[in-house]
Amino acid sequence: MREGARLPVHIHDECDVDYEVVNVRVSAGEQVEWHSDGPAFTIEFDSSPFEQSYYEVPPGGCVSSGPVRDGAPYASYHYTIRSKVDLAMSAEPDVNIKK
Repeated sequence: MREGARLPVHIHDECDVDYEVVNVRVSAGEQVEWHSDGPAFTIEFDSSPFEQSYYEVPPGGCVSSGPVRDGAPYASYHYTIRSKVDLAMSAEPDVNIKK
């Protein structure tokens, strides 16, 4: 499968994100790219549609999810974003995997 668009999700200082839900199309080879607009953050899925379930976003940097793993069901996947500066700050957005 070809690599498709990287869908940006910006994480702001208070763990606010610009998209509470991101729709990723497997047929288009899309993937999520998380961008920190401030400190470092961690991303963690209980059940991940990607090869990894844990990501670290560096301060002012970005990290990509990579493509959806083979066999991942078309479903909604909940994940948690936590600030590495203040562990009490978090957000819980979703990624929807579509055909």
